[in-house]
Amino acid sequence: MQHHFSVPFSRWWLLLAGLVISLPGWADVACEAPATTTEGLVQQALTCNPAQQAFLARQQAAQHRSDASGRLGDPRLSVSVAPNTFGNDQLDDGYIVELSQPLPWPGTLNLDRQLAEDRIAGIQAMTRHHQVELARQLRLALARRDYRRQRLAINRENQRLWQLLINTLEDRYASGTASRSALLQAQHEQHLLMENAIQLQAALDRDNSHIRQALNLPTTTVLPDLSRDTIPAITDSQLSQRLSVLEQQPQIRALQAEQSQKQHELERIKKQRYPNFSLMTRYNSLWMNEDQRWVVGVGINLPLDQGGRSRQEAALRADQQALDWEQRDRLLALREQLAQAPSHYREAGKRLRLYANELLPLARENLATSRDAFRSGKADFQRMLTAQRQLLTTQEQQAQAYYQQRSGFAQLTAAAGLVFVSDWQSTNHNENGGHHE
Repeated sequence: MQHHFSVPFSRWWLLLAGLVISLPGWADVACEAPATTTEGLVQQALTCNPAQQAFLARQQAAQHRSDASGRLGDPRLSVSVAPNTFGNDQLDDGYIVELSQPLPWPGTLNLDRQLAEDRIAGIQAMTRHHQVELARQLRLALARRDYRRQRLAINRENQRLWQLLINTLEDRYASGTASRSALLQAQHEQHLLMENAIQLQAALDRDNSHIRQALNLPTTTVLPDLSRDTIPAITDSQLSQRLSVLEQQPQIRALQAEQSQKQHELERIKKQRYPNFSLMTRYNSLWMNEDQRWVVGVGINLPLDQGGRSRQEAALRADQQALDWEQRDRLLALREQLAQAPSHYREAGKRLRLYANELLPLARENLATSRDAFRSGKADFQRMLTAQRQLLTTQEQQAQAYYQQRSGFAQLTAAAGLVFVSDWQSTNHNENGGHHE
């Protein structure tokens, strides 16, 4: 399996990210105004979202720890003196100087470096997973916000239509050709729409607030209209390609990195069954014989607690088994999501076309016909009322299909482990979250 967590690349990427983010006022400037497209807003979230920046900072911390790993410990210097030799004219000052260097069992330092790289790979995978999840949540929030904007526009249009009908009924009531009950019923329908508009506006304000928070935008920022944004048609070959690389999913990569870490921890525990060494040199001025003052030696620790190490090894093997089963479970779940998500996404697209091409034009035509028939006295008020309600229902169902299509695309893209629309077109997807314009 191709490994995408190359340390040299990650070091360059983290250095660049840290340099850019550290520029005075850069993050604030980049986050002052929203992008004008959905993909632009997703890119902006990766730059401005505080939680995402926290993940990047953790990557930098892990990289620094990796750079410091796999090195010998500091040497130890000790100096001892013989107090009775101080101020004694008959004796020279007596002292002992000792320098020692601990040396772990061969291969231990290399395992330390591998463990550090495992931690980097795990954090990179979790960072990528957070990017995928952040993009999913933002897309869902934008779809929900545009859904409510559409419903609010539909509501206001229908209030206008009801007001026109109320004006007609008031004139006819004054002339005695319409009943009081018809007028009251029309006013009641309009007031229901007014109440619904208040609720929609409050929900829309909450949606805008959540989106601004995710993008780290000022509270007074006006978000763009994204109703003209289109989403691509995902082909069966693209889905098959993503199914074939499920093991490259960020969630799976994180589990793989953790498995690798447990394996290296197990190997390190095994190294602890063997003694560590220390090299030592000593100078002792208390020896009268000059040839005896210098001493060199080797020391070892005694790894006596083999039972404790055996239990640690057993625990690590159990952790590996748990991670293996968890990886299998996640792969099954992701495969099922990728199998089910396209149907909801495509079904909503079909519904949208049906509403746009057939149902909505029919509802508008029916309302116009009913309105003309009512004005000419050829139809009663109930027929007019039914046509008005039918138009409202059709418009709201169309808006719901719009929301379902976009939310379905958000879920599908996240299930595929992708962040950007352009990632669907790439067969050599960079799991590290490469550069996108």
